[in-house]
Amino acid sequence: MAWTARRVSYVTVCTLRDTLEIPEALAWTLARRGLDTPELARAFIDADGPLDPPEALHGVAEIADRLILALDRGARIAIHGDYDCDGVCSTAVLARPLRAAGADVVTYLPSRFTDGYGIRLETVERLADDGVAVLVCVDCGTSAVDALTRAVELGIEPVVLDHHLAGGVRPPGLIANPALGQAPDDAPAAAGVVFAVVRALAERLGPQLVWPDPDRELDLVALATVADAVPLVGQNRRLVIRGIAEMRTSPRAGIRALCHAAGIDPRTLDARALGYSLAPVINAAGRLRHPEDALALLLEDDFDRARAIADELWELNAQRREVEQAITAEAIAQIEASPPAIRDANAIVAIGDGWHEGVIGIVASRLVDHFDRPALVLTRDEDIAKGSGRSLDGLDLHDLVGRASGRLSRWGGHAGAVGLQLPVDQVAPFREEFLGAAASLGPVLERARIRPIDAVVGARELTLETAEAFEALAPYGRGNPQPRLLMPACTAAAAGTMGKAGRHLNVRLQCGGAHLRAVGFGHGHRARDIADGERVDAHVALGIERYQGLVGPRVSIDRLDVVRAPALAGTTCAPACDLACTQRITLTKVRAGIASAVAEPELPHVTGPPLAIDDQRAYGTALVRIAALAGADAGVVVIVADVPRRRGMLDDVLHPQRLGVELAVLGSVRCAATPAAERMARAARRASIAVVDYATLAQITLPEAAHLVVLDPPQDAGQAGWLRARAAGRFVHLAWTDHEVEFARLIAAERWDLRPLARQIWRDLAAHPAWGWDAACERALLGGDGAIRHPDAVADALGAFVELGLIACDAAGIRILQPAERRPLEHAERVAAANERLAQATAYLDRALTLDLFAPHYDMLPIPGPEQDVL
Repeated sequence: MAWTARRVSYVTVCTLRDTLEIPEALAWTLARRGLDTPELARAFIDADGPLDPPEALHGVAEIADRLILALDRGARIAIHGDYDCDGVCSTAVLARPLRAAGADVVTYLPSRFTDGYGIRLETVERLADDGVAVLVCVDCGTSAVDALTRAVELGIEPVVLDHHLAGGVRPPGLIANPALGQAPDDAPAAAGVVFAVVRALAERLGPQLVWPDPDRELDLVALATVADAVPLVGQNRRLVIRGIAEMRTSPRAGIRALCHAAGIDPRTLDARALGYSLAPVINAAGRLRHPEDALALLLEDDFDRARAIADELWELNAQRREVEQAITAEAIAQIEASPPAIRDANAIVAIGDGWHEGVIGIVASRLVDHFDRPALVLTRDEDIAKGSGRSLDGLDLHDLVGRASGRLSRWGGHAGAVGLQLPVDQVAPFREEFLGAAASLGPVLERARIRPIDAVVGARELTLETAEAFEALAPYGRGNPQPRLLMPACTAAAAGTMGKAGRHLNVRLQCGGAHLRAVGFGHGHRARDIADGERVDAHVALGIERYQGLVGPRVSIDRLDVVRAPALAGTTCAPACDLACTQRITLTKVRAGIASAVAEPELPHVTGPPLAIDDQRAYGTALVRIAALAGADAGVVVIVADVPRRRGMLDDVLHPQRLGVELAVLGSVRCAATPAAERMARAARRASIAVVDYATLAQITLPEAAHLVVLDPPQDAGQAGWLRARAAGRFVHLAWTDHEVEFARLIAAERWDLRPLARQIWRDLAAHPAWGWDAACERALLGGDGAIRHPDAVADALGAFVELGLIACDAAGIRILQPAERRPLEHAERVAAANERLAQATAYLDRALTLDLFAPHYDMLPIPGPEQDVL
């Protein structure tokens, strides 16, 4: 099981779909994300509410007043940032307006390699020597107690604009950090905190004193917010939307230059471009060289000079990618060539000599994606090994490293990421202890591998129209990820690679009656493992591809899981509908029908119409529809012509845990009545999925609020009548195609064409002159190989033998007779009646794709004959 879907009400989905006039896949997504009313959904999509007052963030008002005082006095202000995108952008967001207002501002960004993270005592002392009076720490400082205490001793007033968690003693000075109190769900990046101060400054100074307008800084606020993976909900989402609008209409020189280097039209910028194209270039400066180069780019007003910097940083980022890819390939090869104890462990530890310290965190993320396990990547440098780790959501890497931390000289981080350092001679024992600690995490790891999905879709739904509708949810990021769509049990074919060194996967996926091409970026290694015809669950994202003036849908693969679900009935029924089943019918049912044909159940009174009819006939969407509806209301009842055959076809998509239901049950004409009713009663108490045939509809009570998915069409008005009765007040989904119509014809022939069945039974019976009602007789009549024969068809065949004088049946058993005259089987009334029923079923099924089963007065229509029109 690799996916799960939050259970929602289908009424909610339909209300959102119809009120907002959106594709159903988007309605499922909104409902699962808690935007379950049109009003909530519209408010989220519009995202046009006002920003919170800047002073709503504790500390902003006092900090703005202090910076104005520094302006008035001409005091030197130092802005100390960080080497990542948020730190660089935060520095630029504050420096530009302060300088425009006339402030004496100096900036300082640390080197990852010589300074490390945070504020050093040496830096503070150097700034004091430069005459700094106010030190503003952006994206850092909350835990810099020693350094900022030293600043106070040197006559520098500290100000902290940060968003990082920190425990223990607070540093001296003014602090604005939403993480120090009850952090809101939309706690900002550091750039968002800085922007609040800039807005407060503008309110105090007046617009004529601050240039540019504070909103001109929204572009960098958006870039930092996306890059730092803070939740893109609430105010953060509004900031990013406004910032992207600013970039599209009035991009600063540095942003224009970055777009030029990336080959992106600024007018098409979106959050994905910020996160995957622009932010990595800003980060590359700090990862491979020095972040001051990126800061210079963002503060440059001349486009030509900005372009020169951007081109240089773009090349640097290309080098970073090459370094990262080379290390990733080396690490993967190292793990795959390791002994099983290392290769197959519940966590990954890769170690290399001289691996670049600036990219090992990214490499760790790539290993997590590749191996689906938490990963540590260590680089050896003389006698010290430094490392970085990443984890799956739901698996606490900080806790795991803590269990083996005795040999570490330094380490820290959080549940999803850690950094560590240790002596080189301790690497091997540390790895052994770390993997030993991970050995007990099997169940936790399996749960962490389960991916939440927003909607179950088929290929037919992944259109440009749907992609355009989903864009209303952008920008995407943490807290508002790109909608996670699942194509269940796809048939994969023509898997190949594309891109440099075959890095990306290209595969055709067939699902829901259509097929499409999909690309798995970074998944090229999977191509050799995907055989034509293999069934996979494809986790995909839907976007818009724009290339040389052409626009179309883009389906990107996030994950492919080979479908290996256990059989449906493994939890509730015998492994197959055969004689080994202890809950099956017995010869008692057959004996009851020998003397006279089994009476058709009286058609029930139809109490009302369905709640709604979803007519998907001819589209081939049945399996997708079943998987989708399993996540709504009480689950699904799938109505089929024959359970034994359909259970084998549906097992791979109906495993209960895989679909998020608690129970799966079967109901067939071959089932004993009491056990079938009991199974259905259990299903009524829990979210479930049931597969039943038409004969069972007359014998059981279906779970309330369960959807009816009609996979195979009814064969006659009697079956249609029971369907109409059970459909009252429910959602009904008609899902058959020509293929299912032909399947229904096959099942009708097996039930009503008695000649093949009679020949099979006669061959078995004729071997002995007499049979008791024992296990051998049961095997001869009901069939010993495969599924049990239809009991009513067996009774009709035996009844025909009695009519023709071929056998005699009594309480003792069956005796073979020698009639004076051998008559053809067709002379038996049972056979003639069965042939008539077969003709009626054939005529009925001829109209299956257009039959209006729920038309008014339908129950007054006669059973159609060959020349009768059922409409």
